Amino acid sequence: MTDNIARQYIHITGIVQGVGFRPFVYQLAIQHALVGSVINDSEGVKIDVQGSLSTLASFSAQLVEQAPTLSRIDDVTITERPLWSELEKPISFGIEQSQLRDSTTVCISPDQGLCDACKRDISNADSRYFQYPFTNCTHCGPRYSIIKALPYDRTATSMQDFALCPDCAKAYKNPLDRRYHAQPISCDCCGPWVTLYDAKLRVKSCAELPLIATKHTAIEQLAQKIKNGDIVAIKGIGGFHLACDATNPQAVANLRLLKHRPSKPLAIMVSDFDIAKEVVEGCDVEWQALELQARPIVLMRKRDAQCGQDVKLTDDLAPNVPYLGVMLPYTPLHYLLFAELEKLGATSALVMTSANLSGMPIATELAQVSAQFSGCISAILDHNRPIVSACDDSLVHYAGGKIRVLRMARGYAPVSHFGIGSEQNTGNITVALGAEQKSTIGLALPKQWLLSPYIGDLDDLDTEQRYQDTFHHLVALYHVKPQQLVCDKHPGYHSSQFAQTYHAKANLTAPLLKVQHHHAHVLAVMAEHHLTEQVLGFTFDGTGWGDDQTVWGGEVLLSTPHSYQRVGHLRQFRLIGGEKAIKEPARLLFAILLECYSLADIKAMQLPAFSAWSEFYFNNLYLLWQSGSQSPYTSSMGRLIDAWASLLGLVDRVGYEGECGLQLEHAAMYACSESALSFDISKTNLIDWQPLFSAQLLQRIATDNSDTLRHELALGFITAIANVIIDIARDYSHLPIALGGGVFQNRVLVDKVFALAKQQDLSLFCGEMLPANDASIAAGQLWYAIFQHNN
Repeated sequence: MTDNIARQYIHITGIVQGVGFRPFVYQLAIQHALVGSVINDSEGVKIDVQGSLSTLASFSAQLVEQAPTLSRIDDVTITERPLWSELEKPISFGIEQSQLRDSTTVCISPDQGLCDACKRDISNADSRYFQYPFTNCTHCGPRYSIIKALPYDRTATSMQDFALCPDCAKAYKNPLDRRYHAQPISCDCCGPWVTLYDAKLRVKSCAELPLIATKHTAIEQLAQKIKNGDIVAIKGIGGFHLACDATNPQAVANLRLLKHRPSKPLAIMVSDFDIAKEVVEGCDVEWQALELQARPIVLMRKRDAQCGQDVKLTDDLAPNVPYLGVMLPYTPLHYLLFAELEKLGATSALVMTSANLSGMPIATELAQVSAQFSGCISAILDHNRPIVSACDDSLVHYAGGKIRVLRMARGYAPVSHFGIGSEQNTGNITVALGAEQKSTIGLALPKQWLLSPYIGDLDDLDTEQRYQDTFHHLVALYHVKPQQLVCDKHPGYHSSQFAQTYHAKANLTAPLLKVQHHHAHVLAVMAEHHLTEQVLGFTFDGTGWGDDQTVWGGEVLLSTPHSYQRVGHLRQFRLIGGEKAIKEPARLLFAILLECYSLADIKAMQLPAFSAWSEFYFNNLYLLWQSGSQSPYTSSMGRLIDAWASLLGLVDRVGYEGECGLQLEHAAMYACSESALSFDISKTNLIDWQPLFSAQLLQRIATDNSDTLRHELALGFITAIANVIIDIARDYSHLPIALGGGVFQNRVLVDKVFALAKQQDLSLFCGEMLPANDASIAAGQLWYAIFQHNN
């Protein structure tokens, strides 16, 4: 340092690749008349810069304050270096070519929706990006879905085979252009294109699909087919959608038949914000979430169909539920499609659901869509930019005063946390294998940990393959080999079996760590909120392997990153017929009542839930309950919710996961008052549900079939759950509370718990970026593994 001149080496980590960070640094350095260079490598962004102390201070501050919108700075390290000699000193500031290093500190950026500048380009007839469906820049477009390796350069993406034309190359090399080193950039002259295929006939191979049109003509004809009421498949950033006119009842009904999805809500994409306001209503926070560049599906209250809106959605989109999932366009293709639909005077709302048969992963290739749907849909719009990593649409809602993620995918994942827990990490490369449902994979590196996007339920071979592909892709991205594996304790989970198999084949010296499912739920909340000391965890969900070999799901756990103590739980009852009870919730209700009343008494009650049961059926289930051989015990709050929904006549047979909870939430939202219901809590924190099923209340239900009573009892039941959480938490008021498990996707419940906690001045945490459901289990497993060496 001489005469107030200094040279500094600035190392920045976080999401700083593929987001326009280097040109931002370049322009800032030029503005400050600094000399030096900036480089990208797999350790982050590194700046070697020289200038006056005051200018460097301003430069460093603005690096953080004015960082690109899509970036996320996790850490900035500034080191003083000797001044350059006059012979060595650069004459200006430059950008050096990216380098590959054996390091693991780079955070991958999720895919992002189209920015406003690119949106203007595709609608500007004077732009060379006019009507080009793959327009993007450093501020928008695909990231995770096209990355093959780090650092993030074009040669390491699925754009590697698209050679830049002179105009694109010029923009790519110009630090002052917003497309500087935007790896997916291209134009109609040099980039990918769309192709429309006729899919009305069943074919053995996608090569047999008749070609209809290419480029913009393909989009025009696709719009015409949608207007005609057809179902089409459309390839997007992370996979194919099935799409149809959301205002056409027959089209939606046909789509439901095709997907084997008779009642589960369908999400829609609307052309713009104004159309969204016609079909749903919400608070400011929800509207802000809808417009985020991540472009999630936002679950919002359906607007009254009698409000006179111009867009008349079919009633079959989300039958008998209060919410509708809505998203805005997020790719140039979507905007161009809506523009063509507008020209035809057609719909401004499309059903957009993942192109896969029930239970299978979202399709990413033409062959997959053709194999599943040719002969059943009208057309397939494909494109020739390969999808490296599949990514569904993210799903969020507003609960407990915050936007909370329900499905963590495009725009949000991979989720990465830099530095948090790194002081505990021994340096082992740890992979967490997650759970069976809503599977994700976690990866802990020496200075960060991250979580993959939602993969799906591991109940079919295709999803299992996608799961394994994601595992191998994540470790390949970072050029690492797993040294430690951690999985769920359940021996029957495919994720646990994969962990066992890989651990043996790889001859890993570190033992395979196994984490109890509900402890992992608590740990996931701790990981997201950076909690390292003991918490009081409430983990309410549908199922999980308990330490006593029963099915847990209504647990109160004193938890640290190392261990837990079960200090309370829901009173157990039997799952009559095992898995069958999950589909037929009246079985759960029957099992609960058998703990309180005789078989004859239950029959005499003449409850509506059992109205279709014959004497033989009653007696057969009673024998199953008595034997216990096929009726395991459970302490699941999720199953208790199912039983209550059955009692109120809300659900007869479950059509999709979470239906009972959603119907209960729906009923509670319309309650004008609530019935005073409560659990009993013993000295050992046994949460006893028996008071809820009093003979007096059952008699009311048997004789009163009104919606008013259903609504009151739905709200009263949810309030009782909230109260029991707060009542137990008062005895541990010195500890933070962590809520985990799928039950805490119920926004009425979460709203009530947060309101009560605030009244009692209790510290309460629940998943925000990480879902409350099993998608966060891998994060909890990582948190456990990271802290193990201090155990």
